[in-house]
Amino acid sequence: MAGVLIGTLKAIRAPLAAILLTLALGFVLVACITDDPVQAYRDLLFANFGSVSNFALFLNRAAPLLLIALGVIFSFRAGIFNVGGEGQLYAGAIATTVIGVMLGGLSPLILFPLAVAGGILAGAFLGWIPATLKIRLGVDEVVTTLMLNIIVLLFTSYLSNQVIRDTASYGAVSQMLPASIWLPDLPGVRGATSGIIVALVLAGVTWLVLFRTEWGAQLRASGTNLRFAKSVGIPADRRIISAMLVAGGLAGLAGALYVLGIGHRFEQNFSPAYGLVGLTCALLARIHPIGALATALFYAMMLNGAAYMQISTDVPRSLVNLLTGLLVLLMTARLRKSGQRG
Repeated sequence: MAGVLIGTLKAIRAPLAAILLTLALGFVLVACITDDPVQAYRDLLFANFGSVSNFALFLNRAAPLLLIALGVIFSFRAGIFNVGGEGQLYAGAIATTVIGVMLGGLSPLILFPLAVAGGILAGAFLGWIPATLKIRLGVDEVVTTLMLNIIVLLFTSYLSNQVIRDTASYGAVSQMLPASIWLPDLPGVRGATSGIIVALVLAGVTWLVLFRTEWGAQLRASGTNLRFAKSVGIPADRRIISAMLVAGGLAGLAGALYVLGIGHRFEQNFSPAYGLVGLTCALLARIHPIGALATALFYAMMLNGAAYMQISTDVPRSLVNLLTGLLVLLMTARLRKSGQRG
């Protein structure tokens, strides 16, 4: 038990140190912009907790970021640079929506798991394609995942504009999902989807699978040294493909939980680049699920807090982009320093 606790503290130490340093440097920048930097930072960091509705928005933003980051961790541990989180997210969201709208007459006991499973499978399918092309044909996964992002975004745009569009609403939005399959709110936090509970549970499950199972050990070995893994009898190719199936499935689940718990229908522009931000969360966490929990919560807090800060002070919300860029820089320096020591 003590070893687990020490390992967890080591995992979150680097991202937390980088976050604290970034906030300190950011305060200096804010002090140069506004006469009341304390108020600006108070809104940036604590407005998320100023009301139940603000806290609900914070949790709703953190859930998809964490799920996508966990998926990226699986793929990166297997040695695959997966940048297809956005496409996998949209695939899961549109699949869940299509199932919910087209099969709305089914019993909720059947329709709900079917809609969730559809979202997971759609995301997993988008993860399977680049992994298979990588293993079978040596196609670069960065190219295929980026191209699949574009294909999925265009395809979902067609569906939401032509096939399942709600003609009574403005814009590229689908018909509403049946209320009987909406996710319930988080107990005591009105407006917060219970999907955050799923994300938190899966963060723990991810840690257990990667670091306490034979499958996880084989996956990490395949990502670290593919030739060695194959030489000792590990089915490395299958582990890599399965890791991308899990990665895509988690991103698809994020999309499914969004439409079931937040949007209640598909909206073409529902994602503020969740895929890219989730990728960043995983990298800043040094590809560790517990560290990803810390960075996902931090990013959600910053993204929401930026809007509150801009409303109450003259500090532009674009400052957050600068702070997150600084955070990436600090973490990159930290990773390089660790690599030189190794």
